[in-house]
Amino acid sequence: MSTLRWNIEQLKTALEKREELKGWILIHEHFKRRERYLMHDHTTLTMDQDREVHGENLRVRVMVLLPKNGRQGEASRKLFTSEPLAPQIDAAIEAALQTDYQEWSLPEGLPKNLPQLKTADPKMAEDLEGVMKELTVRISGAALKARKAKFNSAELFLSLHDFEVYNSRGMIYRYSQSRIYTEAAFSFSKKLSSGEMVSDEFLNTRWAVALDDFPIEGLFEETAERAEQTLDVQKPESGRYPVIVDAEVLGQLIAAQASQLSATNSYHGLPFLKQGDELFAGAKGDLVSITLDPSLDYGADTVAVSEQGLVQNPLKLVEQNRVVGTSADQQFGEYLGMKPTTVRGAVVLSPGSMTREKMTQAAPRVLEILQFSSLVVDPNRGTFSSEIRLARLFDNENKSVKIIKGGSLSGSLKENMLEARFTQNCVMRANFSALSSGGSGYFGPEFGLLSNVSVVG
Repeated sequence: MSTLRWNIEQLKTALEKREELKGWILIHEHFKRRERYLMHDHTTLTMDQDREVHGENLRVRVMVLLPKNGRQGEASRKLFTSEPLAPQIDAAIEAALQTDYQEWSLPEGLPKNLPQLKTADPKMAEDLEGVMKELTVRISGAALKARKAKFNSAELFLSLHDFEVYNSRGMIYRYSQSRIYTEAAFSFSKKLSSGEMVSDEFLNTRWAVALDDFPIEGLFEETAERAEQTLDVQKPESGRYPVIVDAEVLGQLIAAQASQLSATNSYHGLPFLKQGDELFAGAKGDLVSITLDPSLDYGADTVAVSEQGLVQNPLKLVEQNRVVGTSADQQFGEYLGMKPTTVRGAVVLSPGSMTREKMTQAAPRVLEILQFSSLVVDPNRGTFSSEIRLARLFDNENKSVKIIKGGSLSGSLKENMLEARFTQNCVMRANFSALSSGGSGYFGPEFGLLSNVSVVG
């Protein structure tokens, strides 16, 4: 077993002694995670795996001056406390010296009077094991409920993450975050007229930060219902449709468009919408308003301060389809001569006035996406595409509902958002990735109705 060789204070001292360094940022994450894998065994729920994991992630970003006037080098590295410190710092500095960036500096002064934000569910923070037991009982009831579809398996992950953020200006910022993840799988089988037995499985997942945003029973019911529909399907007819998407998809599409409101895009010559531009040129549906909110209760990216040391406040980016703000961190704000603003937080989308039921009746034929196979969104081109894993086609002329599977859907935000409509009901969504210490969050309409979307059968 590896042993601890050094701690954070020793790391900070070592960095401060390195004269080559112009600046540095440290992000130290400790986490405790409970993992439980559940399976169906005839009439009972059995535990396939049950474990507790403790770990840490430590990343450093170093900045060094280069011989060229007005240029600096930068590099980010993951550090390991079980390995000698000096060689790791040497490697980070050497990597930075091989790069070439326009010079910039961390902001002077330390953030003060920071708000107390709600980032960790209090029940999870107090008793993670108790919450695990409680949710397991709820999953058992939801999974073993009598229905046509068969429960196959489930996963439940609960974790608490403690973050410490330091930089060379003397900033210290600490906060905690809770995370919840579940995965449910149901299958459905039936006998064809030929006597052949066929079956298919449907898998559903959900992330959340707070227990109140984590409807286990609803998720399992939805998964089972969709599993029952997987064998009574047909491919879609090619054409253009009004398409209903849920909050998971809507959040990805709006976040992609919001990326064009950042100083980073402007500096790199990527698609950029400046203040005064229309978010969607010529839009005449529900006109979109967007706020980047780092203060949202239990948001996936709720923080008081950025890693660079800038206080983060809610930032209105779009008002009624008109761009009114730009997201800029210290680095790219300095490059472009702009005052830094907010770069962290959940994307908050204004509600519309429709209901999902009205959306299904909005045209002679309306397609509702239940699940994509793998949605691909290009934030620069503003395009999106995916195979259709499962959908419903509302044929309002024939007063029928058909289950759709297969075929592909593709679209352009610039075109398909022009007459978009949204529900009045709003929901919270969160997503986390192993590739990043932070998360991405959305708060907004539960459903959106896009117009004129291309579908190929």
